[in-house]
Amino acid sequence: MRQTIIKLPSPQLKGTVSVEEAILRRRAVRRYRREPLDLSQLSQILWSAQGITGNREFRAVPSAGATYI
Repeated sequence: MRQTIIKLPSPQLKGTVSVEEAILRRRAVRRYRREPLDLSQLSQILWSAQGITGNREFRAVPSAGATYI
């Protein structure tokens, strides 16, 4: 089976909302839009969940014992 590699856009590392404001405004939403995410939105979500954050391949989220390697 042939695999297709998709190059994702780089993540946005500077935002316009402080951590405190993001926590204050956080709400669970169960009404979803019908249009699909674009590639940059998908890239941002994937980076936030497991993205590499440094030149030693540290991750954006904690991992017990670096088990992602």
